[in-house]
Amino acid sequence: MNGQNLNLLPVPLPPMLPEMVGIVGDSRYFAMFYMGSKATWTDGRGLGTFSYYAVYEPLTEHPTLALDLEPYHLGSDDEFPTHAIVCDRLEEKMYVGDYPEVEKFLNIQHPPLPTLSPEEVEQQRQRIEEELANFDISTFQKLGMFELLAGHNQQQKQELVELGHWLDQQVTEDLLRRYLEAANKGNWTAISVLPRFLQRIPKNF
Repeated sequence: MNGQNLNLLPVPLPPMLPEMVGIVGDSRYFAMFYMGSKATWTDGRGLGTFSYYAVYEPLTEHPTLALDLEPYHLGSDDEFPTHAIVCDRLEEKMYVGDYPEVEKFLNIQHPPLPTLSPEEVEQQRQRIEEELANFDISTFQKLGMFELLAGHNQQQKQELVELGHWLDQQVTEDLLRRYLEAANKGNWTAISVLPRFLQRIPKNF
C-alpha cells in the first residue's frame, strides 16, 4: 500500500462501517470523501452517497482520527476533495491519500467491463427502474438525503451508537499524549477535540 502513496491511519476499519456506508458489491477497497454537499463513497466502479451526520462526521471527527486527518482535505461544500480515505475490507485497515492516486488505485482492482448485449442493457435498465420504484424514506435516510428534515431511522441511530462505542475502544494513552502535546502547541483541532476526548477517558481507563 505504501507504493500507492497511501498513508496508514492508526485505527482499524470499523467492522460495521461498510454496511453503514451502504457499500454495494464485494470490492476489497472503497474510498470515502465529501463532494457535492454529500458524504460519498466509491470503489472505482460504483459510487453513492451516505449519511453525513450518522456516519461520516462521527467517524472523521472522532478523537481517534481527527488529529491524523487534519493535514488532509477530504472535501467541503465549497471545494472538491484533494484527499480521500481508503478502506481495505480484507485486512480491515484504513488509509488516506491524494484523491487522484486513490482513484487510480481503486480502478486497478476491477477487471475490464464486459460488453453487454442489447438484452442485458435492457435488463439492467429494468432493474434500476424497479429499485427506484421501491425507494422510501428509509432509503433516502441511508443515502444521507434530507437529513436535517427526515432525521435518522432507528437502525441508523443504533449503528451510530455501535460505531461510537467501537471507536471509543481504540482510545489509548499514547493518543491522549499526542493531543495534549498538539494542544500545548496551539493546534486548533487538538484544542477543539480534546474536551470531547477527555469525556471519553473514564470509559476506557
